[in-house]
Amino acid sequence: MKGSILRAAGVLFCGAAWWFLGYLGQAAEQPMMGLPFILLSYAALISGAILLAKPIAGLIGDLMTNLILPSERHGRPQPAYSIPESRMAAGDHAGALEAYAALAAEHPEEIAPHLRMMEIWLRIYRDPAAAATIRDNALLSIKGKKNRRRFQTAAGVLLGETPRA
Repeated sequence: MKGSILRAAGVLFCGAAWWFLGYLGQAAEQPMMGLPFILLSYAALISGAILLAKPIAGLIGDLMTNLILPSERHGRPQPAYSIPESRMAAGDHAGALEAYAALAAEHPEEIAPHLRMMEIWLRIYRDPAAAATIRDNALLSIKGKKNRRRFQTAAGVLLGETPRA
């Protein structure tokens, strides 16, 4: 933080020096008298560019790294939704619930398995109380505030609850 403040102050100083020295060079009565001021103004401009080079290079490097190397989320196995979906297609709703529960336990950052379990309880078994229980348990196990908020919104839509203001 301290380094960033010092770097910003240096860039502002170099910019002010560039402007001031350029002004003195342009305001000189004779062109040859203003030449040293103009050369010094460009030296201040180059110094400011050097101060900005490291943070800009860091940002560009981070962007390129994120393009080439995937984030931590993609460094581990992704959830296999094909098993519970195939059980649903076969009419094995209880087996699908078990498979979704296993996925939810294995991948606590995922909200889809919980939503699908709620959907099965609501649409297949027509049991809103069980779906609400799934929602309450999911809110305890889902990792991340953002994921919990997204889940609460989606679960509210599934259960037909009005959003709170």
